[in-house]
Amino acid sequence: MSVQFGRWNFDGKPVEWDYLEKVKPVIAPYGPDDSGSYAKTSISILYCAFHITRESRRETQPHVTESGAVITWDGRLDNRAELIRQLRDVLTISSTDVSIVAAAYEEWGTSCFAKLIGDWALSIWDANSRSLILAKDPFGTRHLYYSIGKDQVTWSTILDPLVLFADRSFALNEEYIAGWFSFFPAAHLTPYVGVHSVPPSSSVAIRAGSTPSASIGISIQPIESVTAPMPNTKSTSEPSSPKPSAAGSARTIPSSPS
Repeated sequence: MSVQFGRWNFDGKPVEWDYLEKVKPVIAPYGPDDSGSYAKTSISILYCAFHITRESRRETQPHVTESGAVITWDGRLDNRAELIRQLRDVLTISSTDVSIVAAAYEEWGTSCFAKLIGDWALSIWDANSRSLILAKDPFGTRHLYYSIGKDQVTWSTILDPLVLFADRSFALNEEYIAGWFSFFPAAHLTPYVGVHSVPPSSSVAIRAGSTPSASIGISIQPIESVTAPMPNTKSTSEPSSPKPSAAGSARTIPSSPS
């Protein structure tokens, strides 16, 4: 399992260097094969690789697309050949999985998630739309967590850095604990109130706005609407809430108070 980690400050300030230095040794043991980082203005992304395929040994992550989107990918593509045929103008048989995912996102946007067959979790920072997208495959065996505060959103493959280095404490999530006694907790829950898990077969989109919140709806590939505060900006209209899908009802998760 490779480790994805990132923080986006809504107020436009750079992510603190000492904060990232505390995170690095915590995530490094999970991805001992390689590491990379991306930093620009108010966003910083870290990646620690654990190679599971031959192609992954040639990957450089975070991966920056031609349009400027920054992708981190943890997983394995099982339909590489099919996607390479569909995107043959920009890919070759030797293309890495993250390159294939990047080309698919450039071609189809978030609709590409339904075309990615395999075992995976990913994050995409799209500078053009100033949005963060987190997504997981239908089985959801790879973890991807996020926490939205007043001034930033932080995401990670593992819970440790979200909890250990937050500027606030998290209460234990009684609903999550009760879920283990009854059968299994709901897919979006974690042991901590204010830290959420991306559910299987879902994606979460975090965009600039007025009030941070997250709406979770389970279906083949729903896009979860998340609005986050930005400095000196006024929202001209309230974002519409996503409609419940045929596979499940929408659930709204408020951001955690700072």
